Amino acid sequence: MRLSPVVVAVLLLTATGAQAERCAAPLPTGAGIPPTSINPLIVRPLGETIIPVPATDGLIHLAYAAQTTNLAAGPARISSILPVDPLRGFEPTGRNLVLNVEGAPITGEVRVFGTPPASSRDTPTLAAGTSGITFFDVTYARLAEVPELVAHRVSVGFPEGTSLTTITDPVRVNCDGPVQLSPPLSGRGWWNGNGCCRTVNAHRSATLPLNGDLRPPEQFAIDFMQVTPDGGCCTGPVSDLRSWPFHGVPVLAAAAGTVVAAVDDMPDQIPGPPQGVTVENAPGNHVIQDIGGGRWVLYAHLSPGSVTVKPGDVLRPGQPLGKLGNSGSSTAPHLHFQVMDRPSALNAVGLPFVFDRQWLEGIVVNTPAEAELAYEAGRRLGIDRRPAELRRGEMPAEGHILGFHLD
Repeated sequence: MRLSPVVVAVLLLTATGAQAERCAAPLPTGAGIPPTSINPLIVRPLGETIIPVPATDGLIHLAYAAQTTNLAAGPARISSILPVDPLRGFEPTGRNLVLNVEGAPITGEVRVFGTPPASSRDTPTLAAGTSGITFFDVTYARLAEVPELVAHRVSVGFPEGTSLTTITDPVRVNCDGPVQLSPPLSGRGWWNGNGCCRTVNAHRSATLPLNGDLRPPEQFAIDFMQVTPDGGCCTGPVSDLRSWPFHGVPVLAAAAGTVVAAVDDMPDQIPGPPQGVTVENAPGNHVIQDIGGGRWVLYAHLSPGSVTVKPGDVLRPGQPLGKLGNSGSSTAPHLHFQVMDRPSALNAVGLPFVFDRQWLEGIVVNTPAEAELAYEAGRRLGIDRRPAELRRGEMPAEGHILGFHLD
């Protein structure tokens, strides 16, 4: 039986049964509120809720960021910022481990505002009156272990020898779960670069000051690049787009929904540092699609002249909408794919998603920094190859190599 696009959209946007049953009853008013206490170190998660998402690494992830600010008159040294479960006596919950792109742990540290990106370093010490971002990736083996609320036990010391440990007010953990989509590409060897969740890469670190607030639009975004059977990128010089075999392959609609934006007139960049990038043209040629439920999908860096849809078009899952390119803020051909809470590539909060079906084919063993440099220079990646394994209802984990629409 063939389902209509409308019916398919409802199915794709419905939370899985396990997600829907995780929160059995509404929380009573005031549940999980800690005792009132004063701590000059403020930890404020970005966003109203945290959405748990299962990934192809076999874990359930609570991936989010918080603005951390020192209101004291002197420096504050963070001992820990520990996620806790307010409904279980504020006991520690999950395993929180965060790494930088070189693979070094930065759990509980702060990426200070105003530091140039090229020299950004995470630190446990905040000077007086300074602020930055702390990243979290709290993981669980099973969905049943995920709490309904998350708070943070903040332990901090000051130069005069005093120390404080207090608990923040809780944040709701979403009960509905992530949206389920169809993969936007077909074939084997699709590498998830700059994806979620453990590593604070170019996507996760992109907390942007837009329209008077901090936005994390790319915190679950993926750069999809295809690797050759020997782990490389190209058949010739990396500076020649014709060397990239997947440049120009079809990009497919991930769900039913209406096109709200389409750009098709920007040239492809020559692989390497992009030229002339602004806030307005960073996505390059792109399509934004309203898939309902307060969610929009961005397909970015498409090839010029390839976009076949226009605003107002209603797409069905799997419908071609353009071709993979290298336009906008792009150093090499790839598809930038993200889900967000408003129809803007940047002025939005990034949302997690899962794919209905995908085949896990291998895992890149290089650190993210090593992998990006090697791949874009035309060198082979180190890949832990394995028999292809069908995975359902999971988000691609960073560094995983996947096959889509193979059956």
